[in-house]
Amino acid sequence: MIAVIIFFIHIIFAVIVFSKTYQSDSLMQAILNIAFIIILFSVGWVVSDLVVGLIISSNGYVIEIPVNKFLQFLLKTSGFFIPNNNGTGVLQPKDTISLIILTVIEIFFYRFFFKNFDNTAKS
Repeated sequence: MIAVIIFFIHIIFAVIVFSKTYQSDSLMQAILNIAFIIILFSVGWVVSDLVVGLIISSNGYVIEIPVNKFLQFLLKTSGFFIPNNNGTGVLQPKDTISLIILTVIEIFFYRFFFKNFDNTAKS
């Protein structure tokens, strides 16, 4: 669920960048910006997954299922938790944590890279 939200945030950001670049520059520059965002996201996800893989196991961690129904609901909707039939479950946060780290890094990078969008729109 968290990964889906992060993907939607990236798609919305790409549409905003495309529309602002198309209005201020040209169609070709807007397409190049979208290609840049896609390449940076792909390469960044691979690198962040590699770094997170050094800390978190890809197999996940076997834990007991909590009795609290609300906590079970949160674990299942987060995408971290895969329940088993024997009263345990596997906690696999590697992909989601790598996406969260990538998104935080991209926020700082894109804030610097696209800082002139607001200035060009007002001119």
